[in-house]
Amino acid sequence: MNDLEQIERFFQGAMSSTEQASFEEQIQQNPELASAAAFYWQAHQAARLEVLAEKRKQWEKTTPVKPLRKPGLSIAAGVAAVALLAVIWLFWNRNHASLNDEVLAYSTRNFRQLSLTMGNSTGSLQEGITLYNQGKIKQAEQVFEARLTHAPQDTEALKFAGIAAMRLKKYDEAIRHFQHLSNTGLYENPGPFYEALARIQRNQADDRTLAQQLLKRVVQENLPGKTQAAEWLN
Repeated sequence: MNDLEQIERFFQGAMSSTEQASFEEQIQQNPELASAAAFYWQAHQAARLEVLAEKRKQWEKTTPVKPLRKPGLSIAAGVAAVALLAVIWLFWNRNHASLNDEVLAYSTRNFRQLSLTMGNSTGSLQEGITLYNQGKIKQAEQVFEARLTHAPQDTEALKFAGIAAMRLKKYDEAIRHFQHLSNTGLYENPGPFYEALARIQRNQADDRTLAQQLLKRVVQENLPGKTQAAEWLN
């Protein structure tokens, strides 16, 4: 695959996260590739503006106007400016993706298994924990959900059901459970921190903003997850 094909796939969002990260590193290390990417972006922006100008002329039905005065910036300066914007965009995009990756890694690492001695985990909850730790997360979720039908305020069941739903990428359900957990009055309540994790992974409109607010609350109220929340906020 040549450089042009790579550049097109990058700006069209056709690359996987691994390919995108690799391409961004190449741009930073290869000035010729960076220049080619900047030129590609500039050319497409210029073509887009030309199309818009033509449409505007048709809409307004005006007589031809005098050619626009050439901008004072040289072509080299223009390319440099576009390249700068491209670098800014690349770094923002990488940082944005980086937090998602960190949260996913945190969730995978910390929710690989549930503690058998966690809280008052007895009876059906113990059964659910055993299933979860055996990798049978869907079955475990069903056990936790069944427990909640009989005891909707059970903080352990809410926590485990939310974690299981999050591992299954059922983020809407996970957020619902963690919000309910946050409202139970539990003293050391992990609900806000867990909800932030679920929102960052779901990554829908406003999720990032709401997750940031939740992380700030975790730090301010000294809730479980404070150290990690503070790190992600910096």
